Amino acid sequence: MSGAGAAPPRVSRTTARRVGLPALGVAILVLYPLVLPLLFSANQARYWTLSIGSNSLILGIVALSLIFMSGYGGMVSLAQASLAGFAAYMVAIMNLLPSSTATGATVGFGWPPIPSAIVALILATLAGALVGAIASRSSGIYFLMLTLAIAVGFFYVVLQNYEFFGGHIGFAQILGPTGQPRANPIAFYYMCLGVAVFAYLGLRYLVRTQLGLTFQAVRDNPRRMRALGYRVSLHRVAIFAIGGFVAGLSGVLGVWYRGNISPGVVDLSRTIDVLIIAVIGGLGYPIGAFIGAVTFVILDVFASSVEILGFSFDERFNTLIGLAFVVIVIVAPHGVVGLADRGWKGARHRLSSRRSPAADGSAGASAEEGTEESGAPVDPIDQPDSANVGNT
Repeated sequence: MSGAGAAPPRVSRTTARRVGLPALGVAILVLYPLVLPLLFSANQARYWTLSIGSNSLILGIVALSLIFMSGYGGMVSLAQASLAGFAAYMVAIMNLLPSSTATGATVGFGWPPIPSAIVALILATLAGALVGAIASRSSGIYFLMLTLAIAVGFFYVVLQNYEFFGGHIGFAQILGPTGQPRANPIAFYYMCLGVAVFAYLGLRYLVRTQLGLTFQAVRDNPRRMRALGYRVSLHRVAIFAIGGFVAGLSGVLGVWYRGNISPGVVDLSRTIDVLIIAVIGGLGYPIGAFIGAVTFVILDVFASSVEILGFSFDERFNTLIGLAFVVIVIVAPHGVVGLADRGWKGARHRLSSRRSPAADGSAGASAEEGTEESGAPVDPIDQPDSANVGNT
């Protein structure tokens, strides 16, 4: 009888924020392509669905692979765009027949899109492990330069090889399981959204497993882990392999989105774009990959139409993107998500400091919530770890 009139358990603000904000974000992403036809014409709605929505998700996935590697391996790899491009090339090679290409390529299998994508992801994972085996023993600036050299080397390989990669022309007429994205933009968007959610939740789950905890320990203190008998280099190669798989997801979606693949997809500018996206969103926050991608895509699309004090950025849109990047780095060193997180915590602290204990109802409830917020284990990928990035 005493439990019949008991008050329901109190849900803390932290729990509500952790559950409510992701649920709100998912609802917005799901409804996004359905609301656009109510606001724009058919062509404009298609443009916002594909060029803004789908493109942001694709770029966000490859940036997520970089954030995973920097957050859990302490390694800022500049080869992620190349791994995504490698997966895209493998999809084209598996999907097309040699007779269907105009580049003289002699390799092709004519497989359906899904088997082609599966093989491409396996090969991208192996390629990531190979890059890790080469680069994981270096650190700091040497690691950055080595991964950059691998990325530039791959660009020149695909540029000059015609029999396998199609040279500077590449491959065209590559269709995904939904056909031409422009013919069915909503289906393609939801496919990209499903893959992005899979990659994000998969990494969130991985970092809470024993393997994920080992990755963090290797990142923080490799000497102690080596003394305990762990193979540090092997774990770093595993991180590269996982990063290659996630980047491969982006590459597969990217080649289906464009319908073609050429060396321009893996050039130096794409490598820098991925790094910019990750830094804008926040290298310590996985969701920052997608926030940074949306910010980057909007700047990239609309920068050419911006005019400030009579100065047009029509032919200098990269200048505006660079200025925006510099401002974000100065104002928010931990990215847009890091800035928003600190602002939220600051506002909550100021609000709680003005509140008297009596206003909370009881001191016990307040202490209980404080215990949850301060004593609960913190997911390291949600916190910037700039001290460990690149120092492996």
